[in-house]
Amino acid sequence: MMMANELPEDLVTMILLWLPVVSLLRFKCVCKFWYALITHQNFVRKHRLHNSNSNTHLLLKTSNKTMDDYVLSTISYEELQISPLTQPLPPQYLGNGEKFSISVVGSCNGLICLHAYDTLNVVIWNPTTRETKVVPESNLPIFAPAGYCARIQGMGFGFDAKTNDYKIINFVSMYELNFDDYVMKDVKEIIYQKEVYSLSTDSWRKVDGPQCFILNGTYTTGMGSWLAYVNDPDLFVLSFDMSDEVFLKTPLPDNVHGQSLFVLNESIAMVALMPVNEKWRLFTIGPSFAKIHRPLGFWKNDTMFLSKIDDGQLFLYDPCTKQMSDLQIQGHNDSMQLVTYMETLVSVKGGNESEE
Repeated sequence: MMMANELPEDLVTMILLWLPVVSLLRFKCVCKFWYALITHQNFVRKHRLHNSNSNTHLLLKTSNKTMDDYVLSTISYEELQISPLTQPLPPQYLGNGEKFSISVVGSCNGLICLHAYDTLNVVIWNPTTRETKVVPESNLPIFAPAGYCARIQGMGFGFDAKTNDYKIINFVSMYELNFDDYVMKDVKEIIYQKEVYSLSTDSWRKVDGPQCFILNGTYTTGMGSWLAYVNDPDLFVLSFDMSDEVFLKTPLPDNVHGQSLFVLNESIAMVALMPVNEKWRLFTIGPSFAKIHRPLGFWKNDTMFLSKIDDGQLFLYDPCTKQMSDLQIQGHNDSMQLVTYMETLVSVKGGNESEE
């Protein structure tokens, strides 16, 4: 029988590209040549691109009612079957054992960005390889009067295709300690700073951007987007180009009150409250649904995932048939997040994915 090291390198590469990540992690132990091949950035990039259409899952983040901790469940994208196995988020990197509300900032090419709410604790995590990177706190100077406190008002995570780098965008706001009703204040009473973290350099730098309040956001290829406003309730969409590092502002249509941003058919979509006589929207969910369900994201054929507000039950809504399907998946409604995820070998250790 021909040994592994006797096969042509191109043939070995072609065979390995078809294998799942969990198999490749084991096969790194076959020999030094296979280890070097599988861990090389060229192979990591080829494997990610080769499996981009066949290796997609849904990740559901919720809290475990029994253990009072956050867990991550895998849902098959095609059958919507939840895996019986769950894994905890890496809380040991997010608060030294303290309990924080952990949010999923974003998912990109197999990497997950997590943030412990109301702290500066951020990690980048690959759930498949189990690698975790603690993002250093920004050491950029903050120009604010003495006695001001700083908080991360908003955050985004994405991929810069021009430099093959992963980036985090932070919206830092600074205000007086006795600042009451934060979101109701005039934007001029707050000092803002925008910062971008680069995984390849493991460092932060400042970027220029508009002064505004940031609400919920989402990410589509190369672009992070958030609902934002200067004067409530005049909302607009604020987008950040991960490659050019510039901000774009898109006004909302008249008589629309935006609620949440999601990705739909590789474009930014907004779940909004609006008058019933408007005709340009994609589809409408009845008022009774709006009172008892919270949108979590979209699936195939424009169907939408909704969580029931009272018990966190996960439903799928079909706009064509107007039917709700109970997925028999349950969690804490306030903590539930649903993101699309692809298993990859992408490392959290930094360094650019080199080109051929």
